[in-house]
Amino acid sequence: MTWRVPTALPPLPALPGLAALSGPADTPTAVCPRPSAQEFRDVLAHLPAGVSVITTDGPLGPAGMTASAVCSLSMDPPLVLVCLANRSRTLARLLDHGTFAVNVLRQDQEHIARKFADPDTGGHNRFAAAAHRHEADGALILDDALAWLSCRVEETHPGGDHMIVTGRIRALGHTHSRPLIWYARRFNSLA
Repeated sequence: MTWRVPTALPPLPALPGLAALSGPADTPTAVCPRPSAQEFRDVLAHLPAGVSVITTDGPLGPAGMTASAVCSLSMDPPLVLVCLANRSRTLARLLDHGTFAVNVLRQDQEHIARKFADPDTGGHNRFAAAAHRHEADGALILDDALAWLSCRVEETHPGGDHMIVTGRIRALGHTHSRPLIWYARRFNSLA
């Protein structure tokens, strides 16, 4: 397989509804036998993603982390897929507890995303940044999330330096607002 990578990282183009990012849209590419980790990150910075906080709670206490690698997997049965770093404390707790919640953040919740992404912020301090509750099924839900899904761990699959976790939906809810978006290595919102 041959990889094509930019010879220089161009500024990322604007998406409809996102603030414009200036710079040339057409940049020559070079053939690269295998991309470096940095080149791979640079290319994936062009992929906009919703921002979620993955939470879990159980005998070992609450844990949570910011994630953008979240997607729907199946309608029947209802499944979602989340990817967590193998070294993540949240992954260890999630697997121990067997349950987790996906909390989709609103555009005005960047401070929550940053708090849950900070590796120096301990679990209880992360949850101090956001009002939260336990649903009837035990899911730990951020009160003001745009949407949330309570899940039971269905399966796990190794994926390099991450673990792919599929979750069966047990409960869900949503409000009406705009999502927080991760694009070009920064938080954005829809216009």
